[in-house]
Order: sequence, then structure tokens, then C-alpha cells
Amino acid sequence: MRTVLSVLAALLAGLLALVATAGALVDEVAHRPETLRGITEQVATDDAVRAAIPRAVTDVVEDAVPDQVPEPLTQWAEDLTRPIAESVAEDPKVVQGWSDTADEARRAWLIDLERARGSEDPVPGGRFDIPFGPVAQTGLVSALGEVETTLREDGLALPGQGIAEALLGVDVGDWAADTLIAPLYDRAAQLRDSTELTMTVEVEALSGVDRSTVALWVAASAHWQWAAVAALVLLLAAVVLAPAGRRGLALAVAGLTVLLGTLGLRSALAPESFAVSAPEGVPDGVAALVREVQRAVVPALEGALAPWFEGLLWGGAALVALGILVALAELLVGRSRRHRTHQVAEGSHRV
Repeated sequence: MRTVLSVLAALLAGLLALVATAGALVDEVAHRPETLRGITEQVATDDAVRAAIPRAVTDVVEDAVPDQVPEPLTQWAEDLTRPIAESVAEDPKVVQGWSDTADEARRAWLIDLERARGSEDPVPGGRFDIPFGPVAQTGLVSALGEVETTLREDGLALPGQGIAEALLGVDVGDWAADTLIAPLYDRAAQLRDSTELTMTVEVEALSGVDRSTVALWVAASAHWQWAAVAALVLLLAAVVLAPAGRRGLALAVAGLTVLLGTLGLRSALAPESFAVSAPEGVPDGVAALVREVQRAVVPALEGALAPWFEGLLWGGAALVALGILVALAELLVGRSRRHRTHQVAEGSHRV
């Protein structure tokens, strides 16, 4: 009976260790910005992602060239947006901006979860949106400012500029800044709330879970320390309850529970289970950017989750190894005791 109770306590201890670690991970991601910011910044600095940004921005702003621009200058005006978009990709503010935007999305998700706790309408719990519009707006405004300054200071030599200025009697640089660049500022302002520049993240493990349930899990994750304390208490109880010769078994059972549970948890939270998608009908450049983000998310998530899984695996393996050592020690002690008992019995018999 004591062996059964000891094994059950060891199983619960291993399960609670998994719950505590999962709770700590959820608490870290949901209530603290560092982990999400780190993942987002790694994605934003990926070379392929940065290379896809200019086309995405160009596709979104290409319709901003005013109708009053003469036809010969229309192509030049459209060509002007390309280096501007490339400047957006190279702007260091984009990485910080993307990180800030992801953090804003995290806080908005928490607000949605809080609202879902009192709602009776089922809402998928594993889906949230990350807008790229504010990032594009910040980078585009910065790039436009540089181009406007260059145009007004005649730092950008345009084909036939001298002839055009002589015929029209205007400064081509100032005209281009007022006619071409100014509307792009308005277009940049519209990017902040653009639905075209929104990425939706879906977590496969939560696809069938209602948002109100996820809200309860997230709220409970802040108390993961209690699960950790309970795991330690149960592990101690398993060792104390175990009869002589079975204490190593209790430790090994707890360790095996942690190891097997970690494998299942790692499978459920595999980076491939996090899908990043774009809204339907977005420009090709935006769709290409989202595909690159999906690719870059995999190594970023692997790097963020690896320390948690490695900690569990090392902890579980240590418990199993300790259990084996304790079992061997108990076996040796038992044999030694039996040997001494046998010698005492033989001595008594001889006397």
C-alpha cells in the first residue's frame, strides 16, 4: 500500500513540475514583454524578412502618386517610392518599432482575454493579430523626411531638371517635394490602421480551446510558484511514504513523468504549430513578407523555448539518475544487512 501511495505521489509531483514550468512560460510570455520582444526582434533582423519589406511597402503605397502628376513624371514618381521603401527596411527604428508593436498586440490580447472571461460567445483562443502598419508608418515617415530634405536642397539630380526649371519657372526639387512627397505622408498615416499590413498568428495547440478558457489559464499562470512548491512537497512525500528499498523507485517515477511530459509539451509547442498568415486579398509584396516572417519565426521560437525544455529534460534526467543511484544504494544496504543478519544467526546457532 505504501508503495502504491509513493508511486502516485511521485506521478503527481512530476505532473505538477510540468504544470509549474508551463505556467511560468505562459506567465513570462503573457505578462512580461522581454520574451516576445526578443522573438520579434530576431524575426525583424532576419535578412530575408528585411529584403521583403521594400516590396511590401511599395505595393501598399504605389497608388499614392497624385493624379495631377504629368504622365512623363508618373513613372519617375513611382520609381521614387522604391528607394524610400528600401530606406524603410534599413531604418533601425523598424526593428524597435516592430518590437513595440508586438508588445502592444500582447497587451491588446490580454484585454481581449479579460473581456472573454465574462462572455458567453465562443471565440477561438489561439488567435491574435500583430499589425505591421505602425512600423511601416514610422519607417516611411523617416525615409520621406530624408528624401524631402534632399529634394529641397537640390541634392537629387533629376534628368532634364535644368530645362524643366527654365520652362516652368519653378524649382523642381520643391515641386517634387510638394507634389509627390506630401501625399505620401498622408498615405503613411493611413498605414497605421491598414488591415493589409496585419499578420495573424494562430497556435494550433489552442485551435479548439475557447478564449474564455485560455483567459483562465493565463490568469492562473501568474501563480505557477504554488504548483512548484506542491511538486516539491509531493516528491518529498513520495520518498517518505516509500518503504525501504523503494525510495529510488519514487524518484525515478517522478523523473520519468517529467521526461515523458516534456516530450509531449515540446510536441504541442513545436514552432511549426505557430502559423502566421496575411488577410485575404493583400498585395503580393505583403503576402511574400508574411511568408518570410513565418519562416523566420521557427528558429526564433526554437531559441526562445529551448531553455525551458532543456531545463525540464535535465531535471527529469537528474531525478531518474538519482533514483537509480538511490535504488542501487538501497540494494547494497539491504544485502549488507541481510549478510550481517545471516552472520549473527550463524554465530548464535554455533553457540
